[in-house]
Amino acid sequence: MAWYRFYHLGSDGQLVVPEDYAAADDLCALRKARTMTNAHGAELWRGPRKIADVPPKTREPHIGRPVMLFGNHRWG
Repeated sequence: MAWYRFYHLGSDGQLVVPEDYAAADDLCALRKARTMTNAHGAELWRGPRKIADVPPKTREPHIGRPVMLFGNHRWG
């Protein structure tokens, strides 16, 4: 297991809040990083080596109301 650091980015793109966690390898660390909530994106690091940029992810994946797709409506 290796230690990784997940840096949340602020709205200005600066590194703000780090979170440390252990993972078996870079791929496992990246998979975990992609599940973590971050409003403005993040960076994943292992020591001095940057592993990846992580796109923003919010807690609510669905914003707005559900939309019914054509053909799924049942007429009563």
